[in-house]
Amino acid sequence: MDQDEIRDELTRSARRWAWAAIDAYLEEPADQDFAVHHMAVAVEHLAKACLVSIALTLLANPKPSVEDLLVLGGRKDRVATGCASLRTVGGAEAVTRLAQVGQGKVPAQLGALREARNGVTHMGWGRPSDECRDLLVAGVTYIDSLLPNLAKKPEWFWENHHQVCKDLVEKTTDELKLRYTAKIRRAQATFTTKTASLSASEKTALVASLSAAPLPSRWLLHVPAQCPECDSPAFISGRDKSGDYGDIWFFPRFFGCRVCELTLTGPELDLADMRASSLRTEEEVDDDWEPDFDLM
Repeated sequence: MDQDEIRDELTRSARRWAWAAIDAYLEEPADQDFAVHHMAVAVEHLAKACLVSIALTLLANPKPSVEDLLVLGGRKDRVATGCASLRTVGGAEAVTRLAQVGQGKVPAQLGALREARNGVTHMGWGRPSDECRDLLVAGVTYIDSLLPNLAKKPEWFWENHHQVCKDLVEKTTDELKLRYTAKIRRAQATFTTKTASLSASEKTALVASLSAAPLPSRWLLHVPAQCPECDSPAFISGRDKSGDYGDIWFFPRFFGCRVCELTLTGPELDLADMRASSLRTEEEVDDDWEPDFDLM
């Protein structure tokens, strides 16, 4: 692999790890340890890509072996294992070297992100969940500061995760709404992928076939609903409870759409305006009822 190939491979790897970090953070419940670990790996790989873009030798371990120097000097043919045994600079040193050549703006929490990754990797020790967002913000901010050095833009690097990352950094959206909005955007992309190449009749047939049954959940009572993203028929699952005067109430616990694959639980249902409702379909009148004038 030449210098450009190594740079591009490191950049592609950084994207994969960064996307995985955001996906882990958006899961319900959020996997904080995976999110922090993956973001730190993404930072390290992109920092190394920037080093390679300047000079391949900047990847060298502080105490390189002869084999390391041969590979980085373009003579991997002299090394039996080729690139496989190459030892490179660590993440912290990669960031330091970039700063020495004037690349990247290092956020205050970047060191804490790296320490959290090491804790998860070596001892299974994560950070408290309330710190996760700040650590991810440090990673996102640093990555965005490096992209101009690779002639890349944040929109390209983050793709479908770009708006989520902006919301993370700006901190104008609470975590519940952030995850809900991300789920909606993901469902939009899924729906577009499934239906973009279909004719109107094919699209209708696809929606009808997919929406015929509810998604599996632990709740056995299903009520028809309309998907808040793709408007397809779907189902809300939940439980019922007896109310006053013989009324039966339905309490939603899970929403699932087979067409766009949107799923909602807990407080997300409130954001989608899926609330408790009466299952009574018409007004029931007691023929023997009379007003009690003493109480009026």
